[in-house]
Amino acid sequence: MQDTKLFETILGITAPWQIARVELKTEDQRVDLWLAHEPTRWPCPDCGELLAGFDHAEERTWRHLDTCQFQTHVHAEIPRVQCPTHGVKQVRVPWAEPRSRFTLLMERLIIDLMLQCSTVKGACQIAGVSWDEAWGVMRRAVARGHARKEARPIPYIGVDEKAFRKGHRYHTVVCDLERSTVEFVAEDRKTESLAAYYEQLTDAQKAALHGVAMDMWEPYIGATRDGLPEGETRIVFDRECAAAHSRSYGESCEMCRAATVSAE
Repeated sequence: MQDTKLFETILGITAPWQIARVELKTEDQRVDLWLAHEPTRWPCPDCGELLAGFDHAEERTWRHLDTCQFQTHVHAEIPRVQCPTHGVKQVRVPWAEPRSRFTLLMERLIIDLMLQCSTVKGACQIAGVSWDEAWGVMRRAVARGHARKEARPIPYIGVDEKAFRKGHRYHTVVCDLERSTVEFVAEDRKTESLAAYYEQLTDAQKAALHGVAMDMWEPYIGATRDGLPEGETRIVFDRECAAAHSRSYGESCEMCRAATVSAE
């Protein structure tokens, strides 16, 4: 098997793309792969309309999984199309996310390393990437997860602030108490931080939210009062009150009402 066909099989490259050239640099312990494509029509990345190629963007390089301990880099000039609706757009390539410097398989490896290592720094050292590069991989992975997530009613959520490092830098974290999943994260612990979560909910989701467990932090209390219908009745200052909320169909229990009054 020729080296170009070998790497096409390894990378999963299919028509219209093909590997045009392979360069092995033994002294640098590096493999470089140049991709080319056949004449074809490309879908607009926004609407999917098939269009003729307009021109090509400058050559880009992506880091791929190592080949026999040699760093492997993929090079290609990405076609652009001129969509009558969305203007000039760069087409999507099958081996990488937009604006990423890594192939999808390399990003998957980095994510797996971060999940297994005790620190992100340790994963960066194993993968040979910088902290900023790893952060970009994490951000894209989270965006893909959110895109696949279906809107569903959540009856009980927990809201809390999380301190990061020193200097009282906080983030707001919203969790689904029944499924033990993180549903939302925002910078700071202001009213706007939690309000952003409520703003993205549909009316049906807001109606289905019976209890919001939190400490007596006024910005969270205010965001819940304003962000949910009859929001003051949804506030739970003790997680043990969740059952009482369920029995009373969303009305606060005695302890919650007393805590709300004292917070005012």
